[in-house]
Amino acid sequence: MRPGPPVSPMNEMNKKFTWREQWTMIRSFASYYPRHKKLLVLDFSIVLLTPLITSLLPLIFYRALQVYLPGRNTKWLVGALAAILFLTLLNIFFEYAKTRWGHVLGVRMETDMRNDLFAHLQKLSFSYFDKTKTGHVMSRITNDLSMIAEVAHHGPEDIFTALLTLVGGLGIMLWINPVLTLFLLLPMPVMLIWTLVFQPRMRMNFRRVRKEVAEINSQVENSIQGIREVKSYANEPHEARKFERVNNQFRHARENVFSTLAAFHSGMMFFTRGANLLFIAIGIVLIYLDKANTAQLITFYMYSGQIIMPIMRLTGFFEQYQQGLAAFERFHEIMELEPEINDAPDAITALDKPLKGDISIDNVTFRYQMENGLSDEILRGISLEIPGGSTVALVGESGAGKTTLASLIPRFYEVGGGAIRLDGTDIRNFAQRFLRSQVGIVQQTPFLFDTTIRENILFGHPDATEAELIEAAKRANIYDFIQTLPEGFDSNCGENGVRLSGGQRQRISIARVFLKNPPVLIFDEATSSLDNESEHLVQQSMESLCEGRTTIIIAHRLSTIRKADYICCMKQGKIVEQGTHEELLALNGYYKDLYTIHSF
Repeated sequence: MRPGPPVSPMNEMNKKFTWREQWTMIRSFASYYPRHKKLLVLDFSIVLLTPLITSLLPLIFYRALQVYLPGRNTKWLVGALAAILFLTLLNIFFEYAKTRWGHVLGVRMETDMRNDLFAHLQKLSFSYFDKTKTGHVMSRITNDLSMIAEVAHHGPEDIFTALLTLVGGLGIMLWINPVLTLFLLLPMPVMLIWTLVFQPRMRMNFRRVRKEVAEINSQVENSIQGIREVKSYANEPHEARKFERVNNQFRHARENVFSTLAAFHSGMMFFTRGANLLFIAIGIVLIYLDKANTAQLITFYMYSGQIIMPIMRLTGFFEQYQQGLAAFERFHEIMELEPEINDAPDAITALDKPLKGDISIDNVTFRYQMENGLSDEILRGISLEIPGGSTVALVGESGAGKTTLASLIPRFYEVGGGAIRLDGTDIRNFAQRFLRSQVGIVQQTPFLFDTTIRENILFGHPDATEAELIEAAKRANIYDFIQTLPEGFDSNCGENGVRLSGGQRQRISIARVFLKNPPVLIFDEATSSLDNESEHLVQQSMESLCEGRTTIIIAHRLSTIRKADYICCMKQGKIVEQGTHEELLALNGYYKDLYTIHSF
């Protein structure tokens, strides 16, 4: 299913789901129960037994008051009291088991959903992440799924317990005194109507709360990741004001929720307390008229808890259901998304011989998928032949389409028109996993995970040996530096490599590609932000890495690509000049202008 048109925040808040849509989400949610059959059987066994005990207690008490006590039957009276004590203790044990193992069931379902959601996110195309805030994704993985776990535990329990208790209690009461039972049921339709009136308001408010939580996560993430920029520009007050604004929006959303809940629960409290008072008044009148007796009134008052409490459980479930639905619809929304790039049914997953790395770009066009539609054409009829083992440089001003063209080769985005071939095979015929295993990428600002140098380098080939790891570090000119660290390869890089310099991060990323050992390399401005010494070390490791591989270099600093076999000048999504360094200088055209400006 492709994502539909964007929904504005206001429309999202007022969005209403049909019963069919809700039923689809409920079925999707329920599919996680069978994964934990033993816990499910245990939990529901307790759910079935608890209402039985709850219904028996007042009945035994009624028999004791109505029969055993007036008849002075000490044996049965003691037996009844013992039974009441035993059933009460059993009920307490069941409550413990239900609370413990029911929550365990919910947590395990939450874990399954979180694993499924994370795995699904890994499948989505770059275009999804281009348009989605990381904080929003984090909110769905953490806060939303925690809310769903509560519904997974309490929802079915509350429904079945309430219904069984209600049916059992009503059945016994009708058997004891049908007239008194009828009066006890009078407030139930009013309470049901009250619940239905508040249901849409609760759903809208809970949905707004979930959205504002995501906004807070996004704001915190942006500010923490950009803390150096915040401090360097002395913009702490500005960031504090931005956070205060989203925090106040969250506060208002929460206040609206509590305002709605206060009105809802106050109304329910009025109905239940009023029903109790009305029942006592009616009971006294019926006793006066000889239509009931004191034992029946006391027993019915005990059973009234079995009528009111299930109703309160059901109304509480409606509240929790609205919270769970608001959370689950956000989970379901992502799970329903399909990657924009998919493998063909007969996609190539392996080859009999290694790829040579011949790349053919044939009349390729491309537009980005924006929230409001397609962007202007970024690439316009690009055609280029790159022989295996050669080095080609893409140059041009920012926005010319260089990085976009390079991103199409590993199918991070799909070509809009034309084709890209690798060793004569359209890249769309390769499985994405296989294709990307054949391409190594070194970016201008490489990403390092918040873990050790060892694990960051091994990310290129997790099964590599220690000897291969050391060899990769040496060829990337980073081994000597690692040896100076107290913990060597086991030194932590910090979040996104914050404990390392730019050149050190870059060489670690190159070591990672050495381990991957792909036939095709892409260097995207790999040295543009480095000082001269770091650039020299990185340049050496790049040259070592490029030997025998097809290499595409994107560079602004044109002095770094003079040794390229071929240079393509791009402007406004087109190749306007191509040739060797000397040939392009001789043209005295666009390349020469660029070289004059950017060669130093």
